[in-house]
Amino acid sequence: MASYIVLVPPSQDNQVQGDRTVFIRDGFAIIAFVLPVPWLLFNRLWFEAALVFAAVTAISIVGSYTGHGNLAEIVAALLALLVAFEASNWRIKAFERRGFYPAAIIDARSAADAETAYFHGDQFAVAPAPALPDIPRVAPAVMTTEGKPVAGGMLGLVGYRGER
Repeated sequence: MASYIVLVPPSQDNQVQGDRTVFIRDGFAIIAFVLPVPWLLFNRLWFEAALVFAAVTAISIVGSYTGHGNLAEIVAALLALLVAFEASNWRIKAFERRGFYPAAIIDARSAADAETAYFHGDQFAVAPAPALPDIPRVAPAVMTTEGKPVAGGMLGLVGYRGER
């Protein structure tokens, strides 16, 4: 399950704006790893996108002039990895700069489940567990044979009953 951070917008005229509540999945963003600058631009992280673009450009220029193109590709991939790990945190900070504040952290399978759990709160109930049939519990009969112990256990695939 993933964790979702719930960001609530500032209230206007003392009214809660539930329709503007944002749920951000905390974790690795695969698309931000593959396409870091477009992902940042799509999520309106202008400053971060400009920094990453400038860093990738500088890495490429230095790598091509020094003849270390392969090393430049590795460093650019590491930068993309950093963007993918920090993408959620950067989005949260951007919303906080706009006045949103974190209200909750919810563990859910999807954003829809997180929304349901957040907005329904205590009324949100999981389907009750099915009732099991009432089966009488009877102890198994102990079988004994002469010269062998009554109870023996198994360790792995080899039975150990005290015999050789």
